[in-house]
Amino acid sequence: MTLSIMKISWRQAAFICAAICMNPSAIFAQDYDDPALGQQPVVSQPQDYKPLGVRAGSFMLHPGVELATEYNDNILYSYDNEQSDTVFHVRPYITAISNWSRHSLTVRLAADLGRYADFDIRDYEDYFLTVTGRLDFTGRNNLGYRFDAMQLHEDLNSRDSEQGIEPTTYDLFGAGLTYDHYFNRFSLGGSLDWQQLTYDDAVDASGDIIDNEDRDRQTLVASLTGGYQFKTDKRAFVTLAWDQTEYDQEFDRSGYHRDSSGLSLSGGLDFTITNLLSGDVSLGYFEREYDDPELQNVDGFGFGAGLTWLPTQLTSVRFNVSSSIEDSASSTASGYFRTLYAVRVDHELLRDLQLTGRLSFSDSDYETVAGAPAGSRTSDQVFRAGLGMNYFINRWMWVGVTYDYQNLSTNVANDGYKVNRAWLVFGFEK
Repeated sequence: MTLSIMKISWRQAAFICAAICMNPSAIFAQDYDDPALGQQPVVSQPQDYKPLGVRAGSFMLHPGVELATEYNDNILYSYDNEQSDTVFHVRPYITAISNWSRHSLTVRLAADLGRYADFDIRDYEDYFLTVTGRLDFTGRNNLGYRFDAMQLHEDLNSRDSEQGIEPTTYDLFGAGLTYDHYFNRFSLGGSLDWQQLTYDDAVDASGDIIDNEDRDRQTLVASLTGGYQFKTDKRAFVTLAWDQTEYDQEFDRSGYHRDSSGLSLSGGLDFTITNLLSGDVSLGYFEREYDDPELQNVDGFGFGAGLTWLPTQLTSVRFNVSSSIEDSASSTASGYFRTLYAVRVDHELLRDLQLTGRLSFSDSDYETVAGAPAGSRTSDQVFRAGLGMNYFINRWMWVGVTYDYQNLSTNVANDGYKVNRAWLVFGFEK
């Protein structure tokens, strides 16, 4: 990939360089995923305003596009020296959904083209392809499959990998299989998932190349789940999972061999309480061992939950908790244990007016290497809150207004940030 620092203005270079140099640890990044990345722009349209789609044989096609304007009051995600900018987004997408009597297949293509009004060095283009499906053999067993191909970018809100003045781009490929079989009250399921990440090089504030080849890796995850349905609407389950991560390069830029393997054991309950509350809860233990003896192993207990509450016919509340051990590219840490809590409320105020509220909190505890200097990153907490409103003009057009607040608290001095973002979105879907 050819990279150039010459196309940016002196003003852009000065501000980005200041954001990096005044906060040395800010050049290290952690990607706290946006939960809406590549997903449907509207979770669920009211019945009278659902797009009808276009029939194409045994598929229904739903093409659409979002035209959005975003205001961000701290695009550099810096502790101080905050700079604001306006970002214009074009987000085309098309979803194909099968209408077969048996089996199912959904294919989705989407893109997010972002253009900054002032800091055009931060312009980006993300692309998504997701394929999901299910093969129904009998009423007692089925095979699920998926495939992902994406070109994505890292923003400056990351804190765990070295960042350049331009967004770091990377390719993600993934595939997975799931199989479930039901034996009356007993059930047995298994899954196999593979993912590959390939990062492009970047350019730092002085114009030097940042070689990201040592971040390229592949991960394989296998799991086995056994369940017992002791009541019509309740099922207990136990899941055993194993994973292995292998890096393309034997040693990273800090001289560490970051290949690792992990194991987790969790148990929980699937349940439905009348028509108001349904979901699952679980408790598990996670551990990961690294091939390099200089890297400390990561382990801990974690919770999991996916609950849906319908207090009224017009209101839905979704609550999710997830725990995981994540890789780190930091020279002072082997990895970190991350727990994410999220809640989303959707309310249909009028037939054509939908309100949304979101809260999330992410807690990341880093396992530092022996001899890590004082002040090394050990803990990050990210709090997010958002409000949104969608007004449906007709079946194929809507307008939305969204506000999002994000706050990073960390033990690293002068490395946190506060960001306010506001969106105006025009959506069109056939």
